[in-house]
Amino acid sequence: MADLIFDEAHLFAVCVLLGVFLAFVYDVIRIFRYMFKHADWLVDIEDLLYWIYTAWTVFATLFRYNEGILRGFVFVGMFVGTIGYLLTISNVLLCLVRKMLPFWEKIKKHMKAPFGRVKQFLRKTLKNVATSVTMAIRGR
Repeated sequence: MADLIFDEAHLFAVCVLLGVFLAFVYDVIRIFRYMFKHADWLVDIEDLLYWIYTAWTVFATLFRYNEGILRGFVFVGMFVGTIGYLLTISNVLLCLVRKMLPFWEKIKKHMKAPFGRVKQFLRKTLKNVATSVTMAIRGR
């Protein structure tokens, strides 16, 4: 009987940590969105991939630790872990990231100049190649 209770307590602890981990993964996605603005459809795809990953991770955890049996305390554990993370670490992490965003914008601005020159060079070179190929095809 003690082994059964220990196994369930262990599963509960694993699920709390899983809730923390999944909330952290979503925070990483949110930080990525703060740093790089992108279209709404891309946000939708990111969310879809996150939820597919979440479903797979929860399924794999339940299968590994509990032979795939659904138990209420498993979902309570994930909920407690997620809410605990969101109320504590997440706020601190996102606050630090927001304070670092102006610094990140300066870095991006300085990085754009060299890449802009490479992009301009490649565009000009490819345009010249396309013109040469067009002239060769036309027989001039």
